[in-house]
Amino acid sequence: MVVQYKDMVFEVKGYRVEGKPQTFYCIEAGSFKIYMDKVKGEAPSPIEYVLAALAGCFNVVGFVVAKELNIEIESLDITVRGVFNAEKLYTGKGERAGFKQIEVEVKVKSSAPREILEKWLKSVEERCPVLDNLVNHTPVVSKLV
Repeated sequence: MVVQYKDMVFEVKGYRVEGKPQTFYCIEAGSFKIYMDKVKGEAPSPIEYVLAALAGCFNVVGFVVAKELNIEIESLDITVRGVFNAEKLYTGKGERAGFKQIEVEVKVKSSAPREILEKWLKSVEERCPVLDNLVNHTPVVSKLV
């Protein structure tokens, strides 16, 4: 039996939190609330959430792929580092506003041979929606309502 997948639409809504610093923001994603702030504020910053989303996606996709490849994963630690310069953000000048580079370090504990784990990681990279959005152009339409 072939499963046919349909497009899914995700929506998040954000608003300022009353009585909090100007930069403090709350995002509602389904039944969850995600708080964010400026860098070194009261909550993680939006750019830290980008890194967190990538780590979380590697984890989810990693276990999906491991199951398909019959790999037993005992533990999985993922560290994501991003190099960022805030000049464009704060002055409008300089290099790009986004990360210059992102590095993902995957530490997996498994009895699977290294060559199988390398195949596993390659498949995770190919199938990770967050990574796909970071490395490929995704149209974004902003509109004032």
